[in-house]
Amino acid sequence: MDIQPGGSTRPLTDLDAEVYATHAPRLLALAAALAGPSAADDVVADAVVRAMSSPAWPQVRDHGAYLVRAVVNEVRSAHRRDLRRELRERRTAAAPSIDAAPDPVPELLAALDALSVQQRAAVFLTYWADLAPSAVAEHLGISEGSVRKQLARARAHLRKELR
Repeated sequence: MDIQPGGSTRPLTDLDAEVYATHAPRLLALAAALAGPSAADDVVADAVVRAMSSPAWPQVRDHGAYLVRAVVNEVRSAHRRDLRRELRERRTAAAPSIDAAPDPVPELLAALDALSVQQRAAVFLTYWADLAPSAVAEHLGISEGSVRKQLARARAHLRKELR
């Protein structure tokens, strides 16, 4: 069997198997206490593979302590990963829905249709998607100054058309 995270390959030795067999029960108990029983097996497997494939592994003197640290680090990484995912999900859930926009008035549709594509995109992203000019610029791949200029031109055109 070979250990292959990140593309590096190192053959699994009898010593590695013995180290794992010796420390696995304690590592599983630690992982269960830190991450919960359902995640313990995955945490230990990921931590052991990462530790044993490390270039430092052959020089490690206390394999048990090294593996305990690897399990703790793996739980921390998983926790941070879960927090980032939860934050992304909350931001997505809180984002205004495009479908929530009311049906526009025909005159407004005609005035918007007369705008350039760049102006329409800037207006939509600013007023319907509620993005800041810096975010609109990033989405459109233009400078923030260009966004402000497009918005000013669009507002002037809409003011003139909708009087």
